[in-house]
Amino acid sequence: MNKKWVDNEVYFGPDRRNGGLGKRWGDRRSYDDAGPPPPIGAVMRRLRVQLNSVVSGEDRRRVYDLARFAAAEAERQHLTATADHLRAVLDAIKIGDFTAADDSVMQAQAAFNSPR
Repeated sequence: MNKKWVDNEVYFGPDRRNGGLGKRWGDRRSYDDAGPPPPIGAVMRRLRVQLNSVVSGEDRRRVYDLARFAAAEAERQHLTATADHLRAVLDAIKIGDFTAADDSVMQAQAAFNSPR
């Protein structure tokens, strides 16, 4: 699995760039914003903020992708209760119930922060 992650104003997700032959000297990027995946707690906080500002279909797709990543990351870290709540967020986003989605994110945060 690709361990680098890109989080900027244009794209949030895994680094999809491949090695290739590289670029010419003058064409190189001055800043590489790829890094490790963000912590699951930070993703859930970001998800709550973005759920409150869904206006267009593009916003809805972006929030859905973020929730899907959060659920997959919680599952990867063996946080099953958190992952279950985050999958409920996906179902709520599909039907357009953003209040229920926000409630499910709060439940996922509570499950994540509870003693294991």
